[in-house]
Amino acid sequence: SSGINAEWPLRPGASGDTPGIYTGTYHPKDEGEYTVNVTFCGVDVPKAPFKLNIYGDGPRNKLDLSKVKCEGPGLTGEDILPDDKAWFKINYLEAGPAEPKVEIVGPDSQPVPFTVEQDGKGEQYVQYKPPKFGMYNVAINFGGMPLPNSPYKVKVTPQVDASKVKISGLAQVVRIGDSPVFNIDTSAAGDGKLEAQIISPSGKVLKHIIDDDDKGHHTIKINPSEVGTHTINLVYGKVPVPHGPFNVKVRPESEPDKVKLEIGMDTIRLGKPTSFHVDTSEAGNGDLKLRILDDKGNEVDVFQDITVGGKTEYTFTPTKEGTYTIDASFAGVPVIEKELKAEPRLKLDKLNIFGDGLNSNKPLKVGEECKMTIDASRAMTGAIKIREKDPSKMSADHDKADLELLVVGPDGRPVALEIEESDEGVFKVAFTPDKAGEYLFVAESEGVAAPKCPINLKARGLKSVKIYGPGVEPLGNICGFDTHFIVDAREAGEEKLSVDIAGPGTGEFKPQPTIMEQKKGLYHVKYDQSLHNNYKVEVKYGDEKLNKGKPFKPKVHTHNVGAFNASRRRVEIQVTHMALEAPESASVDDYIDLNLKFAQRFKQTASVCGTQPPQVKVLGPNNKLVDTKTNVKDSMYKIRASPVEVGPHKVVVRCADSDLVYGAFNNMFNITT
Repeated sequence: SSGINAEWPLRPGASGDTPGIYTGTYHPKDEGEYTVNVTFCGVDVPKAPFKLNIYGDGPRNKLDLSKVKCEGPGLTGEDILPDDKAWFKINYLEAGPAEPKVEIVGPDSQPVPFTVEQDGKGEQYVQYKPPKFGMYNVAINFGGMPLPNSPYKVKVTPQVDASKVKISGLAQVVRIGDSPVFNIDTSAAGDGKLEAQIISPSGKVLKHIIDDDDKGHHTIKINPSEVGTHTINLVYGKVPVPHGPFNVKVRPESEPDKVKLEIGMDTIRLGKPTSFHVDTSEAGNGDLKLRILDDKGNEVDVFQDITVGGKTEYTFTPTKEGTYTIDASFAGVPVIEKELKAEPRLKLDKLNIFGDGLNSNKPLKVGEECKMTIDASRAMTGAIKIREKDPSKMSADHDKADLELLVVGPDGRPVALEIEESDEGVFKVAFTPDKAGEYLFVAESEGVAAPKCPINLKARGLKSVKIYGPGVEPLGNICGFDTHFIVDAREAGEEKLSVDIAGPGTGEFKPQPTIMEQKKGLYHVKYDQSLHNNYKVEVKYGDEKLNKGKPFKPKVHTHNVGAFNASRRRVEIQVTHMALEAPESASVDDYIDLNLKFAQRFKQTASVCGTQPPQVKVLGPNNKLVDTKTNVKDSMYKIRASPVEVGPHKVVVRCADSDLVYGAFNNMFNITT
């Protein structure tokens, strides 16, 4: 009142348990009107400055704050929820001549509006609505002084556990025209009131109906009129239900584009029932109309099964080859136009048969399994059946097969087959030839042969081929003599016999075999052994080498002459040291002088060849003897020959009735015209 100004900072409230509450204290010394200004961050707080009168000795000193009685849930928070009416009474009838003053501050430090009603003399009725959960401060002053318990701490807390509220039915498909019902279970969340707000995609609040059974089970029913996502906000006991807001997608009444045709093929099997499904579970409300047309536009009989979960099965059987069309509409809108091609049970032109003996000229072998593959994966219009054909029609299997197989042996009898499906549409077929000869393979469907059928197969029994004779023996062959052997292939089937002989001679001196077929499959093979050493005889029947693929290895020895008495040594006539002098060229009917000179060793051995000296002869191209005159002097032979044929000639030395032919002198000279 004296006009003196004083400033001091406020300190936090005495209780210290409410953030944002400050307490200021001052002691006026004089009576009069005081002005109290409160600023926060340099700004005047609302309603500041505050004016009050300070009295000295007078009625104000007769106030008794202890006789001010306050009561009501608005001061305790008991059973108070946000937006509920919180009230309390102030009875100050016996407290003295003053009026109560009330201030309420919410959890966010903002003042909360309230109403005061005078309920008779000396009593006030105060009411406010807490806007949210939290701590409220209710300050009551009387005669400018706070009551002993002021400010009152009023805590508004939830009375329920909203996290235990369960909602179901949100995943259901909701369409325009539907009245979906959602179930909310609050039985485990405590006692409270369920409130809901449904917002349409355009932002409008949708009307709804909430029913409950007084046991914590509620239903919410809506009637949406807009397509799109609707938002459901749920509040239980003034507490928002966690995980909200909840979304419900509302779809059009009918969605024909959601109709699905389920069929696993574009090609169907002629004469076999064909099934497919039409799924309308996502298409909404509407009638499905379906028909099947052949390629001439005629309707085909269709069997419709029951509908389960929006999916309906249809079955029809194509009776002729061609195109069939599935035509369907939903809610009056065309939705399906699917063409199916009906083909025979098995398309022989797409059948692929390959394997042993089928794709090459390589013959089969007797006793060895022949394996073939029939690939029908591109030729069939579904699962097929393949079996062995029964020419006698005595089989117990009366089911119609899509493909029948038959192999006939050389004796005209069927050969047992093993048939196994190794993969879808791929079959393994095997049989074992029991004898050499021609086999016939046939694959046919309903009496029509597959391409390239019947197929001829050859079977060889190489194990039955016999080879014998001195020409393949390791011992017993003499240099200068022809030798031979026999090939008996009468049980091995018909093939070409070839013989190749490798010896010490090469070029024109290479042994040349002569093959003669004495009987069908019985061969006589002859060849000339001009040189002594190891030979290799390779015999092939067809493309296969005989003797287990190894050549025969006969050894050709030089000539041993007769047997002599013990007083005479055994002599081997060796003609490995002869030298032949002959003209480079000669003509038919000319006289040809040949000089044959033997080594000294031959001279010694010649004396034991008998009374006659060794004879020298000349053979023409066909082993025809050529007229010769021989003059022997010492170890020199002078031969005059009169050839009459054109071609190679060879010199033969004969001693003691044995011909000695040294390869170096075979074809030593040629006679020309």
